[in-house]
Amino acid sequence: MSLKRAAALTSAAVNIIRKRPVLAIFDVTKHCNQRCPMCNIPDNQAPEMSLDEIKNLVKKLRKFGIGYVFLQGGEPLIRKDIIDIADAFISEGIKPTIITNGVLLTREISGQLAERKCNVAISVDSFDKDRYGYLRGADTFETVIQNIKTAAAINERKGNWSVTATISRQSEKDDVIRIYDFARSFGLMFAIRPYISVLGTAGKFNESLSYTGSDIIEIFEHFRKIAKKENYLASLIYDYHIRYINGEAMPECDAMKYSFLVRESGKIAPCIEYPKTEIDISDFQGEKKKCRGMLIECNREHPCFYNDAREIGIIVRSFPKIILHAPQIIAQMIRLGNFF
Repeated sequence: MSLKRAAALTSAAVNIIRKRPVLAIFDVTKHCNQRCPMCNIPDNQAPEMSLDEIKNLVKKLRKFGIGYVFLQGGEPLIRKDIIDIADAFISEGIKPTIITNGVLLTREISGQLAERKCNVAISVDSFDKDRYGYLRGADTFETVIQNIKTAAAINERKGNWSVTATISRQSEKDDVIRIYDFARSFGLMFAIRPYISVLGTAGKFNESLSYTGSDIIEIFEHFRKIAKKENYLASLIYDYHIRYINGEAMPECDAMKYSFLVRESGKIAPCIEYPKTEIDISDFQGEKKKCRGMLIECNREHPCFYNDAREIGIIVRSFPKIILHAPQIIAQMIRLGNFF
């Protein structure tokens, strides 16, 4: 572990104690090569930061105490300088995760990412070619599958590589199991998450994807059972997924507590559902107080389950369980790749 990474982790730990964000969700671009019916891209021509501007942003985020960043979009690999962007964060000790649809995950890009301590999450929502085409708005299934196979053939990958699936009313248990079997056959981690549309900002409402608990609960119960043996940290998330799907009350939202959004322009917002609510992190406590009522009401009226708004809080609240299962978790991270 580098000294800068150790320093970033120390700062992040202090932020967790102070209930300040440790994760930045960074929309590096809004351009995309797919048209998913679940995704809302309000401005496909939005201005983006230059690499030099991003490097200045990284220093600002590092000083604040950010330890992790999700590089997403749009499709982040559309940016020709995505490797340089990842390096900008890595050089300051901030660990990036690139969230990609996999279409542009060429042999060259895969090789460059594998050499870096950078996580990669590849979205595959169905193993049925026609269903995949509908869910992704593009006939790119065979390209993505071949790109994953090529990436998986790289023996040394320094980051955690995973395949993820969004579960909606279109999902079928046997189909999702096929995605899981494919990912695990190549030694990749696999994770699922529910399709979400609340305010219609981050996730677009689509009637064909909208579900009731009974539509998808069996899928989450199946993979929670698997995760308890293979990926205990994921099982903790699935516990809350199931509560959410069943309509149970959710804990307080983690937005502005453990995470915030960085827009493609560099402006910072509380979360992906409120991208136009600009905040100034140089006066973070003041901004947090101003946003608190809005976030409490949002969580009460239409709770979501986006990564930035839930998962870190679940891990923090589950710390006693994590300590109890520490040997199991460590062994799993060695096998699957240490996400942290």
